[in-house]
Amino acid sequence: MVQDKDFSNILQELKSLFQSGNSYHQPAPQTAQTPGRNVIPSAGGFQSPIHDSWMTSGTFSFSATDPNHPKGHMGVDMGCSAGTPVYAFGPGVVNLVGTDPSGGNVVGVQHANGVWSYYAHMSTVKAQKGDKVDTNTIVGSVGNTGNASRGWPHLHFGVKEHGQWVNPAKYISVPPYNPDYGRNPQKYQKMWASEQAKQEASAFNMKNHLADRRVAFSKDIDAIYKMAQTYYQLAKSR
Repeated sequence: MVQDKDFSNILQELKSLFQSGNSYHQPAPQTAQTPGRNVIPSAGGFQSPIHDSWMTSGTFSFSATDPNHPKGHMGVDMGCSAGTPVYAFGPGVVNLVGTDPSGGNVVGVQHANGVWSYYAHMSTVKAQKGDKVDTNTIVGSVGNTGNASRGWPHLHFGVKEHGQWVNPAKYISVPPYNPDYGRNPQKYQKMWASEQAKQEASAFNMKNHLADRRVAFSKDIDAIYKMAQTYYQLAKSR
């Protein structure tokens, strides 16, 4: 017969399974790095997704800015070396991970009070749908995927409020656009943050990344099944 103390252990294990930092797989990467410039907390605990230095390579606009943005540019382009860590804008839950022709490797995070953040053109993605994140969580790394493949690496960062795009400058400090940076970005930063970052980007595959979530979730299912069997035996014995 299963003892009461065993039943208590089962409940604690089940409780810990669902109270982990993430519902489906291992917690998203964290870091203890000290934030750099342009990282000033705003209302709601939001911070710049780039904690290192960066330069504005594209500004927010509801009007057409170039052939790649005929309907406007719904975000700010944060220019920095490929492989630079991209952090979550604020506390929230990841509800978008994938790849599309325009944004390349993308992540979306739902925050409180109808705020949603969007990260595009990344070289790698670290987060999975269902992750609980905060401003210390790395969701990916800067790149030039999607329609930015012929341009210099940058993070396209967008913010929505209740489904409507808003200027990220409402929440973070955005440096003035420097035309010379737009013409000669190589004068201001390296193409890659490191050789390791370049190798990680080369090895990254979104299909495999998304498959990892399903494998990890199946491990949770196995744990739940074993606990359910134990509970069933407990119920039968009483």
